[in-house]
Amino acid sequence: MDRETMCGQTIRFTENVRDSLRDMLGVETAQGGDAVVERTFDPRRKVVAMIHFTGSIQGDCVLNLEEDVAARLAGAWREGMLPDELRNCRADFGGMLKELLNTAAGKALPSLEEGFGRLTFHPPMVVYGEIDAPSVPAGTSTLRTSAGEVDCTLVLDMAGDDNERVLRQAIADLEKARKEVATCYKVLSEIVRQSRSSRSPTNVVSDELIGEAMAVLGDVRESVGEGTFPPL
Repeated sequence: MDRETMCGQTIRFTENVRDSLRDMLGVETAQGGDAVVERTFDPRRKVVAMIHFTGSIQGDCVLNLEEDVAARLAGAWREGMLPDELRNCRADFGGMLKELLNTAAGKALPSLEEGFGRLTFHPPMVVYGEIDAPSVPAGTSTLRTSAGEVDCTLVLDMAGDDNERVLRQAIADLEKARKEVATCYKVLSEIVRQSRSSRSPTNVVSDELIGEAMAVLGDVRESVGEGTFPPL
């Protein structure tokens, strides 16, 4: 994964989260999310909301924040809340995070598909506590709100894209080889034609060599297709 792609896609996702926070919750951010940190995916905060996507590549759109920040964003926080009281509010701010992430990821979909083709997004999930994250590249940008910080992370695993890259390269190589075969066939068939029609002392090619050339040309026509090249 090149740095430009990772940073660019992370910034776009972060901008979509920023817009969704403003439009859905009326929450403004102090930063546009243009500073991207590239590192292996490793959530540093306790609440992880994520949407997995698959296609030629796979990865996750992730929101990572503290539980009290999530409660503040959802309007469920009050000063002095006990851990059990905060835990009882998870249905409220968990649902808010899923809706927020669904909206932001939906806006990010066209930009991702421009670079990687059709992608399928899976339903969002929210994890509370530690998560054993896979060791894959990720870009993270932090939005600062009046409720606290929200890390916006885009995880991109290019392993699935390698097959597509190999296939595209194989197609390109085959097309190049086809053109080269067509050119060689044209040149060789022209030499054979001239050699058969002109037997001057200065332009004599042995019958054995002409026969060998015709055999090669015949093999090419048979293997590639009779209609691809003109008859000898």
